[in-house]
Amino acid sequence: MKKIIFIIGFLPLTLFSAPVEFWSCKFADGYNMEDLNNWVIKWNKVVDELDDQSYSAYVMTPSFTSNLGNVDFVWAGSWSSYATMGSGFQEYFAEGKGAEIHGEFEKMTNCSSHTLVDSRQVREASN
Repeated sequence: MKKIIFIIGFLPLTLFSAPVEFWSCKFADGYNMEDLNNWVIKWNKVVDELDDQSYSAYVMTPSFTSNLGNVDFVWAGSWSSYATMGSGFQEYFAEGKGAEIHGEFEKMTNCSSHTLVDSRQVREASN
């Protein structure tokens, strides 16, 4: 009985598990946030044409960190599930639909890390 209660108690956490990626990046020489913003406009046009529309993306700039010189921005992206992440990767990378635009991103950035985390909502905002 204790096992059932334990499983039922944690079931909502597993149902709402979602993959989230973080790219920690600096700009390559000669590039800046304006270049990234212009790239995002072009990137959105490419992504809007994909069958998979489950990816949400965010550009975050650090306001405070132990070393502000390490990162110019963090690109964060999330999917609704691991299945949609897989289909999105397939379409964007394996089928080559995002290859050209992703190449532009790699040209203007030096990303020191790419991290995938499992995200589980543990509290929903009330307002």
